[in-house]
Amino acid sequence: MEAKISRGSWCLAFGMDPAPSLEQVVDVLSAFGYDGIELAGFFDHATVAKYPDAASRKQLVDWISSKNLEIAGYAPGPYGDFGRLPWSTGSDDVVAEYEKFFEAHLQFCVDCGIPAMRVDPGDFGPMPHAVDYDKTWARVVTMFQHHAKRGAEVGVMMLWELESGQFFVKPTEAVKLLNDVGNDNLKLMFDVGHIEACCVLAHNQVQPQERLAGGQVEFVKMMAGKIGHMHVCDTDSNTWHNAFGTHLGMGKGIIDFDALLPAVVDAGYTSKWWSVDAIPMNADTWGDTWADRITLDALLDKHVRNR
Repeated sequence: MEAKISRGSWCLAFGMDPAPSLEQVVDVLSAFGYDGIELAGFFDHATVAKYPDAASRKQLVDWISSKNLEIAGYAPGPYGDFGRLPWSTGSDDVVAEYEKFFEAHLQFCVDCGIPAMRVDPGDFGPMPHAVDYDKTWARVVTMFQHHAKRGAEVGVMMLWELESGQFFVKPTEAVKLLNDVGNDNLKLMFDVGHIEACCVLAHNQVQPQERLAGGQVEFVKMMAGKIGHMHVCDTDSNTWHNAFGTHLGMGKGIIDFDALLPAVVDAGYTSKWWSVDAIPMNADTWGDTWADRITLDALLDKHVRNR
């Protein structure tokens, strides 16, 4: 199987002040031998405001290509620019503004030839007691169905990045949500740090909690055929400031990658991309960026490319 390594531009920006520019990130990933990059639609990286039209976006793609990098995916600002547009619980006006936000970023993907875009259920969890669970569930299913349909129309895969800082983070909820959406153009973005928090720590779950005795490998099996993209990192099975699961450099935590990677392939993962998403929130990110590619490359040789 073909297997290439990418990294999100945001990985080198979180926790840094000032945040490195997209130009700096691209130069580092290129110099360190990465095959691709996932672009952040925030941190003044690949934003729709910075690249407002097809001509500027073509220049962006040509420049990244000149650095021997492919664009593996795109992440608009989470939760409508970090919570600005809580569409799953907000008013009709918020929903309408979010739909414009979504379309603008989807068009960015089309103009740049980006194959996949991150989406989320529109608000930070855990769900407040005053919020109607069934109504919110129905709104998220309907919006995700819209995302999947619109993405399919223009050739962009929709990827739900399950994070414990969201609504609907229990393992069984995740399976049911994808089944209720019922469109193969919306799949799970499996992020090792986030899945650890959701399925092992039961972080931010509404009672009763669900913890998988078989950990991440058990969740992989539950998601057979539904994983559309991999975000690979290590974790110490803890949370960062009670916000989400820790994202450590590979080999700095407790994940058994020799068990996890084969399980992902056995569960039907067919994408060529394996994206490193270690976010230590400090200057360790520079060393991790170098070491993670080497570590992951060896794991892919061992467990994926020989399939």
